Amino acid sequence: MSNELLLVMGIWNALLVVASIVVVFIAGIKIVTSSSWYKKRFAQSQNEWVNLTRRVFDPLKRKLFSDLEQHLRSMEGDVLEIGIGPGSNFDYYPQGTSLIAVDSNPHVEESLKRNLEKAGRKIYLKKFVAASAEDMSCKGEIGVEDNSVAAVVCAKLLCNLSDLQMRKTIAEVKRVLMPGGRFYFLEHVAAKPWTCQYFLQHLVTKLRIWPSLYDGCCCNQNTLSYIHNGGFKWVQSEKIQANCSQEMFSAPNSIYSIWRARVILYFVNIWLVGLAEKGQLSEEKKKL
Repeated sequence: MSNELLLVMGIWNALLVVASIVVVFIAGIKIVTSSSWYKKRFAQSQNEWVNLTRRVFDPLKRKLFSDLEQHLRSMEGDVLEIGIGPGSNFDYYPQGTSLIAVDSNPHVEESLKRNLEKAGRKIYLKKFVAASAEDMSCKGEIGVEDNSVAAVVCAKLLCNLSDLQMRKTIAEVKRVLMPGGRFYFLEHVAAKPWTCQYFLQHLVTKLRIWPSLYDGCCCNQNTLSYIHNGGFKWVQSEKIQANCSQEMFSAPNSIYSIWRARVILYFVNIWLVGLAEKGQLSEEKKKL
């Protein structure tokens, strides 16, 4: 057997070993992330992440919610937040907000209610719906009816969705909004094409490394195209690079925690901030 053939066989066997390791790793991650233990731990880690990165996201959220109070004055109704997690947006909601909370992980409800208590009487929790954002039409009192809410808030959720799930979720947002209701979104998206960051985002997503580690998150999403195709009356958005410098993290956090957060945010520091409005029913019928 020639040396060239031995070399080719050696490379092929090495590739098979690497591929097998990757497959086993991803399968193991899927088993772990589908467990109740992981979902409880993930709910806890969400709260820790919110506290760690509060100053990083504060400017983005102030921009996102700048007109929410005025909108709720002109259109009375509930605010529906999908993928609410521990409730990281309570500081930005107007006094007296009536809230419908939706999250597919039922284990977040405990930390959500703790943070509601800290908010005092500022926010009234109308109901918590343990459901996927792509189908909130549960039967009975736990579901969300058509044309029933004044605003839908979605922050850091759409990155976790597949193409089909994204389309269904946007359709659900439009379904539950009242005519004239608004969709407020804050989502990390792909970096500028042909940059180092852009290639790294695609690499860790295509190899399923990032989605496996972060509950299905894809750091190379093109979220805006889905929203533009969602049938809204109008869409306004802006891409903003988050400030992830050292001073944006509060002192009580360990050096390791801050270092880890900055590494994660390198992959997800381009944020899409915007809102979309649902047309009146007469306008919707014209489109059909």
